[in-house]
Amino acid sequence: MIEKLQHAMIEKGIDMLVVVSRDEHLNEYLPKQNCRLKASTSCKNSSGFSGSAGTAIICLEGRSHLFVDSRYHLQAEQTCGEKFDIHKLGNKGVIEPYNWIASHSIKPLVIGADPFVMSPKEWNLYEKTIQKKGHSILPISPNLVDTVWKNRPNPPKKEIYHLPIEFTGKDSKQKLHKIQKKLYEARKFDRSKKFLLIITKLDEIAWLTNLRGSDIDYNPVFESYAIIFHDRAICFCHKSEENLKVFCPDWDFRPYEEYKIFLEEISKDKNIKVWLDPSNVTMGTFLYFNAEQIVEKICPIEISKAIKNKIEIEAIKNTHKLSGLAVVKSFRRLTKAFESGQMLTEKEYVDILFEEYSKLENFSDLSFKTIAGSGPNGAIVHYSDPDKTKKICRGEMLLVDSGIQCAGATTDATRTFILGEPNSKQKRIYTLVLQAHIRLARQIFPEGTTGASLDSITRSGLWNSGLDYGHGTGHGVGAFLNVHEGPQRISSFAHDVAFQKGMVVSNEPGYYEKNWGGIRLENLYVVKNKEGLQDHPDGKGWLSFETLTLIPFEKRLIDRNLLSLEELGWLDSYHFKVMEEISPMLKNQEDVKWLNWVCSSD
Repeated sequence: MIEKLQHAMIEKGIDMLVVVSRDEHLNEYLPKQNCRLKASTSCKNSSGFSGSAGTAIICLEGRSHLFVDSRYHLQAEQTCGEKFDIHKLGNKGVIEPYNWIASHSIKPLVIGADPFVMSPKEWNLYEKTIQKKGHSILPISPNLVDTVWKNRPNPPKKEIYHLPIEFTGKDSKQKLHKIQKKLYEARKFDRSKKFLLIITKLDEIAWLTNLRGSDIDYNPVFESYAIIFHDRAICFCHKSEENLKVFCPDWDFRPYEEYKIFLEEISKDKNIKVWLDPSNVTMGTFLYFNAEQIVEKICPIEISKAIKNKIEIEAIKNTHKLSGLAVVKSFRRLTKAFESGQMLTEKEYVDILFEEYSKLENFSDLSFKTIAGSGPNGAIVHYSDPDKTKKICRGEMLLVDSGIQCAGATTDATRTFILGEPNSKQKRIYTLVLQAHIRLARQIFPEGTTGASLDSITRSGLWNSGLDYGHGTGHGVGAFLNVHEGPQRISSFAHDVAFQKGMVVSNEPGYYEKNWGGIRLENLYVVKNKEGLQDHPDGKGWLSFETLTLIPFEKRLIDRNLLSLEELGWLDSYHFKVMEEISPMLKNQEDVKWLNWVCSSD
């Protein structure tokens, strides 16, 4: 693919081509026809980089370059090291791709990029950084990868269906009118202007309409754009001919391909004000309008979607019971096979887990491709494909990260288990990671707290032991939507969004060591009010976390002597809840007996 792109670059007169991992909707997980980063990094001996985040710089002169964060350092080496220099972001001395481009000073360079797959924030960062060094950025549309991609898959255009109010808690009419009210309020300040909101994020459109689809694997969304006026709404999608107005009477549905035509048409109206979220709408959409027409502001859907209502939370809790049951049964089957002398492969275990998931009532799909890395493979943070030949061996840890879309909710959980007895290093580090998890799970915090503070609190014990992990501590999770959802997150970069009651977030500290293995312990929690405390001096309320995930931690890997009385109390209480919720759902008494042993404190 590199050679084809280089020929196309010569025709366009560009020296470097930026290929990012996002698409026209800034998706993290992509429909197959938009996996441009993977396609552009493929070669004879590799299908390309399949991680969810990365940037390739295709160069006319010299080797090309791939920039990835710590989640994908090992994966990028294994899949792309032959053709690309790998830049491991986060390591000392490694700079971001735009700074790397700017560092070239021999001659002025023309850098090509597709504005329809980059946010304005990202585009402007590239433009300002490289222009300071005399280089220029050239918008390339259509995407250059598409023009040379032989046998590029067609858009799936799958069925769009309605998610009932028993799962959503609010109908689409209520949600739309709330957004339109914000547009009407904005119009009060200037009656001469027509205010409209453009939405390109698929999960925001799915949430707003209460419609779902399966255009992207594991994500119940459909390819679409939406434009909201104060008195009407338009959705551009592949299934516009279907009778979707039955579920969304206030919406007009038009063909997906008409979006850009409509933008060109309305951009001629000098009396419009276009509300665009610079983080969630592509630069390509921005380029249709002049500066006077644009109002840059966070999309109001983002925070509304993040704060789950009572009905959504009940559905989420119910689904976590079902998910916990399936995971417990899968680990029980793995243990029984091991005890009978049968060593399963990573792939065989993943198949067992999927089988248990698929038995659940209202099971729809996985929420992402299951990660099951045993031994050294556990050190690959987003290990994508379980090995068909790698046996899960005695004394090796198995890191399993999985989740489902089921009964109106989305789950995500990670456990690290072991077959046989662990060694002292495995127990010590596992217990330190567990302590980090418990520290966050028990944390009480005032309203207004952001994820950066919670991230530092979680890591403190690991830091004191000279350990750390290269990914964030937590991310938001949708309600039968994307498994990664904003705006809330727990990381060193999360300074802007305060946690609120009803937000769902993961808690997933870890540790990874090349050629040794990995440990990650992940539960989902919902933010709730914390009552019974002394009033905050600033009048703020107190918040805490309520557990959603119901899966036992690995008893054999826990050194209880390292845990404080408070930590032991939390752990035993958590395991009691797992037994209380999961045991009645198990039909086999041997399975009940095994679960009780796993959750016991002796």
